[in-house]
Amino acid sequence: MSTSSSLCNLLLAALLLLCCGGWLRLSDAIECYVCDASDTTNPFQCGEWFERFDMPDIQPQNCSNVHGATFCVKHVGRFEGGIGAKRFCSSKDLGNYCDYVRNKGDRMDYRSCIYTCDTDGCNAATQLTNAHYWGVALPLLLLLLAIWQR
Repeated sequence: MSTSSSLCNLLLAALLLLCCGGWLRLSDAIECYVCDASDTTNPFQCGEWFERFDMPDIQPQNCSNVHGATFCVKHVGRFEGGIGAKRFCSSKDLGNYCDYVRNKGDRMDYRSCIYTCDTDGCNAATQLTNAHYWGVALPLLLLLLAIWQR
């Protein structure tokens, strides 16, 4: 094996570690936005969209108080007798979906959506971005490019 080939392999391995390193959590807990739109002390802190061009007044909180928390969740719709948004830490992947819900006594259906994500502060946005997929796609593209050039 030539020196340039070894160097190329070493650089490729470093890029893979750099791109995929964000998924590895040693002992750090995930940090999520934690709020509830039905909170009467701060009723506008936790709407479906954060105000001021998505720069909320609240900051992501460390989720170490939730055992095994590796996910952030945003629930939009009807919950606990109210309509609005709720953001919290979770140890379970609740998925990403919307459904129409009618509880006993309701006169209409309410749209309710759950968004689950696994990176710090990711439950701020209305729709989750696919940025973490680039962590897979970019190293694979670089690997294919390196193989193709040989």
